[in-house]
Amino acid sequence: MKDRTGELRLDEMMKSIDVLGRLAFGGQCIAAMAILAGPALFITAAIIPFFTWDDNQAEALVFWLGGWLLAIAIAVGGVAFGLFCWRWSGDWITEWPGYAVGFSVAAVACAVLAWLITSTPIPVYVSIAATTGAAFLIGFLVAGHLAGTQVLEETRQQQRQSSIARRR
Repeated sequence: MKDRTGELRLDEMMKSIDVLGRLAFGGQCIAAMAILAGPALFITAAIIPFFTWDDNQAEALVFWLGGWLLAIAIAVGGVAFGLFCWRWSGDWITEWPGYAVGFSVAAVACAVLAWLITSTPIPVYVSIAATTGAAFLIGFLVAGHLAGTQVLEETRQQQRQSSIARRR
């Protein structure tokens, strides 16, 4: 039996988490990005059009309503994608460290995305692809280091045996 008092090495920790669980946590980081971006876009779309298009109120109304619809679609899509990924996530994701880490990664990614879109000449689609890709990769790599991952080996064996028995 291994000594559990010390830190596990990175490769041992990553082997202890199944690939689907790590993929699910990366997906949940992207879903959390959408869940956080939806309300921010909703508030922005409610205010900005009326300050920027003073002369053309019809255009401001179109951008206002279009921004609201886009914000709602992004938030609903984030919730749906999060529920889709939740199916393959392990118990360690549903503990508070998993939520805290996922939403922290998402908040930083949303802030970087906002900075890239507003302050750099990088195209919007490249900014979105880069930040969501980075959030997914960070979630995938961080998944093995969450507090809920230190499950006893006997519990893992029981879970594996029960899943094998269910497949038969």
